[in-house]
Amino acid sequence: MEDAHVTALDVVEGEVSVFGVFDGHGGCEVAHFVENHLVDELKKNENFKKGNYRQALSDVFLSIDRLLLNEAGKKELIKIAQKHNA
Repeated sequence: MEDAHVTALDVVEGEVSVFGVFDGHGGCEVAHFVENHLVDELKKNENFKKGNYRQALSDVFLSIDRLLLNEAGKKELIKIAQKHNA
């Protein structure tokens, strides 16, 4: 399956849960990469910590774009591709 999803209850206890579906129509790698990193990146984001969730989501998706482009991100994408295309 090319799509991935996140279901994270109580990211901020009693206040915030995160749900997402990521379309992998061009391949599953990026969808699963986002699945692996979205919640952790949100928790580290200063806007998220301040309750500015709209800005935090924008920040985090840009942050994930940068993660995809660094060497560790590229290696992870290769591992994801190998796992899901085996």
